[in-house]
Amino acid sequence: MILASRLALTTALFWFIAANLVGLLLGLGVLPYNWRPAHAHMQLLGFVALMIYGVAYHALPRFRGVVFRRPGLALFQVGLANLGLLGMVLAWGLGLGTGIWGAFAALSLAAGLLFTLLALEILWG
Repeated sequence: MILASRLALTTALFWFIAANLVGLLLGLGVLPYNWRPAHAHMQLLGFVALMIYGVAYHALPRFRGVVFRRPGLALFQVGLANLGLLGMVLAWGLGLGTGIWGAFAALSLAAGLLFTLLALEILWG
């Protein structure tokens, strides 16, 4: 398993626990409601998307019977996804404004596009 897969799967589990904790704190009234979008993104981009990245980086080359050619770029993509998500979560939760949120959302978008290109290379390369 390449390092990008392990990192994506490990951070997916971290985001899962963190999102559940934020959800609990929202439910108990400890956190204000402006954390709701952060909670949702922690579950969807943090847990679900990173889990997909990790499994796909491991499984797709095996399905095709090819060697993963760009493990360093995949590792960069996983790091970019985590950085973008962390920035969005903090921007929402701490009320840092749409400009800061948008900058981190752009990083998250770039990570998704990079993942798509890497997956397409595996499938068609």
